[in-house]
Amino acid sequence: MLRIIFCTSLILFIGCKQNDRSSYEQHDENISQSISPMDLIGKTIEYRYGESIYHVHIDSEFEMHWEAMAGDEKGITEEETYKIESVGENLLFITWGEANGIGVSQILDFNKGIVYNHLLRGRDINIGRGEIRILEE
Repeated sequence: MLRIIFCTSLILFIGCKQNDRSSYEQHDENISQSISPMDLIGKTIEYRYGESIYHVHIDSEFEMHWEAMAGDEKGITEEETYKIESVGENLLFITWGEANGIGVSQILDFNKGIVYNHLLRGRDINIGRGEIRILEE
C-alpha cells in the first residue's frame, strides 16, 4: 500500500514539474529579445496608469522627453536627464528628477509589461504600478 501511495505521489509530482516547465518555456517564447538600456535609445515607451497615458521617448544615453497623451496632465511635456541600468533579464531601473521637484524611480519589467513607480515629493513617497510597452516606430 505504501508503495502505491509513493508511486502515485511521485507520478503526480513529476507531472506537475513538467507542467511548470512547459509554462516557463511558453513565457520565454513571448520575449523576442533581451532589452538593455542602449536598446531603448530612439524608442518610445508608452506608460499607462488607468486613464493616464504617457509617452517617454529616449533621445540619447542621458536625455529623454515625455508627454502626457491622456488623463489629467494631457498636453504636458518635459525634457529630462535620466540614469538607467539593467538589473535583470529585461528589467531596467530608471530614475530622474523633474523640474517640479518630483523624483522619479522606476523598475521597467518588460517580461511582464509592468512599471513599478516610486515618486518622491519632498518627504512624501507615492508608489504605483502601470503598464508599459515599446511603441513600434
